Amino acid sequence: MSEAVRVALVGCGIMGTRHVYGYEELLRRGFKVMELVAVCDIDEKRATSVAELAEVRLGRKPAVYRDFDQMFKERSDIEAVDVVVEPRLHHVLAEKALERGAHAIVEKPMGITVKACRRMIQAAEKHRRTLAVAENYRRDPACRIAAKALREGVIGETWMVFMQSVWGRNAIFITVWRHLKEYGGALIDAGVHDADILRYFLGDVEEVHAYLGLYEKERVRTVKEGDQARIVERVKPTSEDAVLANLRFASGALGQYAMSLAGHGASLGQHVICGSLGTLAPAGARSGGPTTVTLDDGTRLSAQQLIDKYKVFEQDEVTPRFFPEGLAEYRLPFQDADRRLIAIEVYDFLDAVTTGRKPEVDGVEGMKAEALIYATHESAALGRPVKVRDVESGTVDAYQRSIDEALGI
Repeated sequence: MSEAVRVALVGCGIMGTRHVYGYEELLRRGFKVMELVAVCDIDEKRATSVAELAEVRLGRKPAVYRDFDQMFKERSDIEAVDVVVEPRLHHVLAEKALERGAHAIVEKPMGITVKACRRMIQAAEKHRRTLAVAENYRRDPACRIAAKALREGVIGETWMVFMQSVWGRNAIFITVWRHLKEYGGALIDAGVHDADILRYFLGDVEEVHAYLGLYEKERVRTVKEGDQARIVERVKPTSEDAVLANLRFASGALGQYAMSLAGHGASLGQHVICGSLGTLAPAGARSGGPTTVTLDDGTRLSAQQLIDKYKVFEQDEVTPRFFPEGLAEYRLPFQDADRRLIAIEVYDFLDAVTTGRKPEVDGVEGMKAEALIYATHESAALGRPVKVRDVESGTVDAYQRSIDEALGI
């Protein structure tokens, strides 16, 4: 792709700042595919700070705006927007951008609810614009390796998958809003990553039966002062902090998914896929660790062996340029891996805008991942198994209904 797309970044908080570093990675790797022409945030200080960071990192200071509508009035040259605000505003801003003829990429989770996701998809179709979701986990080389190995049948027919993570204690997870149901909640915000990876590896899930729990009744943020920790922020959560779900995939595979953001003591993280010939253990995204396969006869296949045997990156000209340290295993600080994966997802979106192809994670793909993680909440709310397709269509929305009603969706 040679044509630079003129982009406005909407949302200049923690994630918006991370996106600027992702843009810088694009330039560093020789992808001159975008020009950041504007940044927008209701907090002018944050917007100005991100614009100044962009000037240093990208070589040009974008225009600063507090008002989204005013930005579009003054900047007719905006071709695409990168929406990085709270999830409950994703559909509002994406729809406005699409109506004005701009393409849109939105951070995950795609929308505050599945209904909000469907609205964005309809707006993109109506205005014939590209809509993408910034899902970065699947971009990690380890996830690419695992997906290719599964498609090649390295462990035979896939029978079961186990995905479990326990961590968090009573700490505020990044921001207060992630603990409030009306903002989506932490299990949706974090879990949509897992839902996307499960679908990426094993395909559609047909049915979910799940339970939810809310264990930490107060969350706190602390700062260290000498040997003491001082509480500087508190929140009483209204969204759950633990989920346990059984899954039935369209392929016939079964799965168990568990996440607790109220884990104390040692953290737990496990992801294993079992098949008729062996097991596959994917490395976590941004961990830089190896993906391994163990077969019935004891043979262990390393990530590099999988790359060589299945030519994982033969048709991929992008990922190897961002991980010259190695694709089988890279050892980088979290921030370095994070900005590279953001760069790859942004590149995919911009290339789709320029060429007219579908982005890898388009609106439908983003909505399906969100419907899967919301299916766990809907199942718990109803006390029975639910079909994921019913969550996608809106037939089942017991958990989400109050959120939709509060926002007038």
